[in-house]
Amino acid sequence: GRLVVQELLRSGRATEVCVLVRNETKAAEVLPLDDVRLRVVLLGSDAAGAFASGCEGVDAAIWCSDGQDGIVEMARLVKDAGDASSKGAPRIVMCSSAAITRPTWPKGKQNMFPGVADIPIVRLNPGNLLGKKRAAEALVRTSGAPYVILRPTGLRDDWPVGRPLLSQGDFAVGRTSRVDLASMLVALLDEPSSTGKTVEMLSVAGYPKPVGYASALAPLLRDAELGLAGRLRRGVARLLRGGGASAADEAKYGLLQQLLPGENQDSASLAMGQTYEQNDKGQEGRLGPRGEERVPASLSR
Repeated sequence: GRLVVQELLRSGRATEVCVLVRNETKAAEVLPLDDVRLRVVLLGSDAAGAFASGCEGVDAAIWCSDGQDGIVEMARLVKDAGDASSKGAPRIVMCSSAAITRPTWPKGKQNMFPGVADIPIVRLNPGNLLGKKRAAEALVRTSGAPYVILRPTGLRDDWPVGRPLLSQGDFAVGRTSRVDLASMLVALLDEPSSTGKTVEMLSVAGYPKPVGYASALAPLLRDAELGLAGRLRRGVARLLRGGGASAADEAKYGLLQQLLPGENQDSASLAMGQTYEQNDKGQEGRLGPRGEERVPASLSR
């Protein structure tokens, strides 16, 4: 939560940031309370009252709490708020966790994918932590407010910052930088193509962040499309497009495109002899502009 507040203030995404805290003393230690854009509200035993009195007028919310207390009230508060800064963008961005559905997988599926289903957090599930997070996600989905749910893999303070890699299906395993998570949660407020979706992320250390996440988010499915009817609609759409690509092909393509070097992530715009970094900066490559390359008789690396 602290890093999300810092990112909101740093990015200028919000004119005012309302922060709900459970411990005022700790909040004073980690939050820049002297920033006039910050409003701190104590979340006591009356969550509904705290939201109603402290956060009236908010147009979007980022939920980073482990519990469910107050999540319905928060959704109700933002559901009918005015237009978000980006039309159609989510009003609730929920930070959940990867692996939360894996305890419910059939035994056969768990045995087929031990690298994701037989990891400690799934095998032990202390205090039914994963089940509680599933229940909290369900509350958000049924709230009526436009939402996106982000499921990060294992959080580490010492994991290097990098590029968030996005996927679906609850197969993500690895590490996520807390700084990258905060950045992604704030970025999702302005990504209309994330609305109604549940997305996993992990951090790929050393990669620059992309200019935006629309190209990675657009192919991912809305929660309402994940059932049998949704699969049938997607199959028909692929046939109408005339392509021979399967759903697996599309998933692999979408995932690997996120691993392109550079920030634009648009390999189809490259000219021969132009690096991804030159493409990011709008610089011409050594063989000229795309479509007009001066291709030599033989190429050397």
